[in-house]
Amino acid sequence: MQTTRAAAVSMNGFLGEPDRVLDTIDAWCGQAAAQQAQLVLFPELVIHGHCTPHTWELAEPVPEGPSVRRLEEIARRHGLVLCAGLSEKERDIVYNTQVLVGPEGYIGKQRKLHLSRDEVFYYKGGREIPVFDIGPCRVGIVICYDNQFPEVARILALRGAD
Repeated sequence: MQTTRAAAVSMNGFLGEPDRVLDTIDAWCGQAAAQQAQLVLFPELVIHGHCTPHTWELAEPVPEGPSVRRLEEIARRHGLVLCAGLSEKERDIVYNTQVLVGPEGYIGKQRKLHLSRDEVFYYKGGREIPVFDIGPCRVGIVICYDNQFPEVARILALRGAD
């Protein structure tokens, strides 16, 4: 593993305005790139919002959806790897998903495994715990409540995450 400079962005989304959120992500990525960050991390569900009344309608396919395509363009333009949360829809099932994209495009995704009490009304839990090679290091993604279960980080470490 090489030293990797990461930027963690704490921002609010704009409910029902994914294009506006993506514009804000783009601006943050510009700032992170100017400070030589290689990896930029954005919050859970930042693009579509957390448990919104319109979660099912806003959710989109990954990686084919418009938000992932825009994230790929942002990553390519700024020369960054970035991770951002959105509502993913696959076969009419919605997942709380973090996507990982880089200058070369889509890298992968992590679906939240353990849902909180309010989330079960909007999302289905994921089942996979993948590790991704982003060049200077191998990473795994732990989404919010999943962090309460040490087994998730242990599995990622056993699978080679740095």
